Formats: sequence, structure tokens, C-alpha cells
Amino acid sequence: MNFHIIEIINIVHEIDWSLVIPQYFFFTGISAAAFLISALTYVFGMEEYRPIAKLSLIVALTVLIAAPLNLIADLAQPGRFYSLFYHRHITSPMSWGVYLLTSYPLLIALEGIFAFRAGFAKRAQQTTGWQQKLYRWLALGNTDITPQTNARDHRWSLILGSLGIPAAIAVHGYTGYILGVVRARPLWHTPLTPIIFLVSAMVSGIAFMIIIAWLLVRDKNGNLRWDMMDKLGVMLGWTIITDLTIRLFWYSIGFFYSYGSYRDVVTFLFRDHFVETVIIELGVGLVLPATVALIPALRRIRPLFILSSFITVAGVWLFRWNTVIGGQEIPKTGAGFYHYTPQFWGGKSIMEVVSNWAFWLFLFIIFTWFLPWNDDAPVPDEPVSEPESAQKAVLSGGVQ
Repeated sequence: MNFHIIEIINIVHEIDWSLVIPQYFFFTGISAAAFLISALTYVFGMEEYRPIAKLSLIVALTVLIAAPLNLIADLAQPGRFYSLFYHRHITSPMSWGVYLLTSYPLLIALEGIFAFRAGFAKRAQQTTGWQQKLYRWLALGNTDITPQTNARDHRWSLILGSLGIPAAIAVHGYTGYILGVVRARPLWHTPLTPIIFLVSAMVSGIAFMIIIAWLLVRDKNGNLRWDMMDKLGVMLGWTIITDLTIRLFWYSIGFFYSYGSYRDVVTFLFRDHFVETVIIELGVGLVLPATVALIPALRRIRPLFILSSFITVAGVWLFRWNTVIGGQEIPKTGAGFYHYTPQFWGGKSIMEVVSNWAFWLFLFIIFTWFLPWNDDAPVPDEPVSEPESAQKAVLSGGVQ
């Protein structure tokens, strides 16, 4: 009997999480950040951000509708998306994600109903036919625009916005948690991963809303609201500084004070991916925009300011790529590194990501066309009693 001995030197595995997963992480981060920007007005009462508050809610909702399509594409069987809904795993972040991705958009939509109610009521008064019926239904059957209804809308927006803040943090924080619990991937397996994802999400979200404001938001005279955008720029700059600081801790501790595979990973990133990681992602994608955002003379060069916002969004997307794909290029066993080149056509391809962006843009155009985001939202006032109202009428008549 002859025996043949085959020696297996190395086994090369495919990259499991492909191009669509960084796209999913990126979109959920944009959604969380946009919702938190809307909370600046609806929860914390910062009226300087009111011109962009409703748009932020629209961005948060439409991006979150488009984001899970990347997961469904990666699963290949759409029916499996909700399998974790009835097969609950308390210790599984993916199981948490199914509940978060279901409840969080409903919460955004519910807050949007009260945030837009006065606008719905106004359009119900201005339209006829099926549009009037639809806007009346969206206005919860109440087409009154009074201090009392405004105060009620504000109160519900405050309650729902307050509930949405931890939900927004959770819906993107769990994505970082998914990576952080994977022990087999040394680049991911750190308690800093959820924090880094949250902070970088705020970076991309603020920059994204600066671009949206530049495209759509105008005052009554048709001028750009540069005062608001300057405030967003300063916020962006300091958020980038926070992101860079956390990255410094992450990389330095991994390189100087860790041993084994984790140190090899950091070396791999800064040596074999030096151009993508250091020059493009950190230098061009973060340091340059932070410099422009925090130096008033540079920020007032408006084309440079807008361009740096585009660069910031691209830089954060590249960070998602380097983290998700780069983390999988380090083999669990065996020698050498894996390499991943996305396909242009087909499943999990570049065109699939482009299609996901196109689908979001379609949703955004429809929602901004239909929803009264640019109507002047009345600030809730306390109802005025009849004696005070009569006294004001007498005084105004006397002045005239």
C-alpha cells in the first residue's frame, strides 16, 4: 500500500467582509452624527443650528434606510437579515444591531413628525385634494399653528430627541463593538475601537452636513449662512483633534508597548500602507481639514473650506476601509499577508457601493422635495393670556 504525504505550508483565505461593510459602517456613522447635530437645536436649544436641524433629521433617516442594504448584499440571502431578531443572542453585538436598526429609524421618523408638524399643517392649508389630505394626516389631524401647538411639538421633539441621543450613539457604537470583540483580528481587538468609530463618525457627519448646508441652506435673501457654517467648521476642527488624539493613543500603545501580532499589525499599517494610512488618511484627510477649520483666515477662504469638508468625508471613508479590510489582511494563521482587490462589477463590488450612494441620493431628493424642511419653523412661545393680549393691542395702538 502506497501512502502519499502532502505537506500544507500555508492556507490562503479570502477576505470575508468586503467593500460593502466599510460603506455600511460609514453610512451608520453619518446617520448618528447627523442626528446628534439636529439634537443641538431640538434638545439643547441652540438656535444657531436651527436652519440645518430638519435637514439633519432627513439625512439621519435616509442614510439609515440605505445603510442596511449593504448588510443584505453581504449576506447574499436577504431573508437572513432578521434571523437574529427571533434567534436572540444576548452577548452578540450583531443581535443588538438588528433591534437598533429597526427601532432607531422609527424613533427618527417619530421625532420628525413633531419637528415637521407645523410645516405639514401649513402645507395642508395651502394645498388641495390628495396633497391636503396627506399633509393633514402627517400633521396628526391638527392643522393649527398656535403657541400651544408649537409648545407641544417642541416638548415632544425634546423628549424624542433626548431618547434618540443614546440610540444614535448605540447604533454606531455597536459597529465598533462588533470589531472590538473579534479576538482573531488584532487591529480590531481593543476597547478603543467603539470610541474611535464614534468620534470619526462625528468628524464625517459634521463635514457632511457642512456640504449639505453649502448646497441647500440659504437665508431669506438667498445668501449662504456662513455664520452657522463657521460654527460647524470650528466644531469639525476640534472633533478632528479629538480623533487624532485617540488615534495617537491607539497607534503608539500598540507599537511601543505591545508585543506579538498587535505590534506587527501597526507596523504593517505604517510600513506597507504608509501612503494610504499616514499621508492620505491622516495627513490629507484629517490634519489638513483641521488646520483649515481652526484657522479663521483659512476658513474664510470659502472654496478651501468646502473642499476640505469633501476631503474629510473621503478620509473617514478611507479609515473605514483601512480598518475593516486592513484588519483582515493580517492572517490568523500562516505566513504572509492577504490582499484584497474589489471587483468593479457584480456582487460586493465598487458599483454596488456606487449604487448604494445613488439610492441614498434618490431618497434624499424625494424627502427634501416632500418634507417642509425649509419652512420657517416657529419657535414655541408661551400662550399669552387675554388681559396681556389686550394690553399689548392697546399699547401698540397708542404707539401708532
